[in-house]
Amino acid sequence: MTRAEGTDVQKLLTNRLLTADPTTGILGDICREGRTIHVSRSTGRIIVIKETTEEDLVELGAGKSKPNIIDLRGKTVLPGFVDTHVHLFLHPYVETSWEDQVTRESTAERTIRAVTHAKSTLLAGYTTVRDLGTEGAEDSDIAIRQCISSSIIPGPRYFCASRAIVATGSYGPKNQQRPYLTEVDGKAGADSASGSRSV
Repeated sequence: MTRAEGTDVQKLLTNRLLTADPTTGILGDICREGRTIHVSRSTGRIIVIKETTEEDLVELGAGKSKPNIIDLRGKTVLPGFVDTHVHLFLHPYVETSWEDQVTRESTAERTIRAVTHAKSTLLAGYTTVRDLGTEGAEDSDIAIRQCISSSIIPGPRYFCASRAIVATGSYGPKNQQRPYLTEVDGKAGADSASGSRSV
């Protein structure tokens, strides 16, 4: 590990680590031996997991004011969750119906809500999500993704679909604030919307 890589590393000490098989995703047993997890600050990815050394413990004791090592002993550490179907731009329908959200709430309000949802999702343990459409909030999910990637706002790794492609008349009300068409008429319309002739 180079000196530059060393400054980029966040260490997490744990004595209860739940791991998953990278090929199957099946959770394994809880490792109750001391482990130090080395995480890249710039990417958030785990670099390596090693047995906790005396050097790690000395660094922990000497570094109370330095955030390069975090003591998670006594807590269970597990892989981040992945949710492949989210809509950060929507909130519970018991608060506001879907139709009212997409027709009466402004894009600004829905984007602000999406920012808070991104943070809540990350704090709930989801480190990666796939958003399947902004439901009328245009390309705001692209902006959210850029802000998360640039560390302007907290959130999980964010894969987004942006505007959905649907058949004419098959999905949802027309938005009075943004009455432009977001639907597709036939194969020619789908080719145009997708940028591909294979739709």
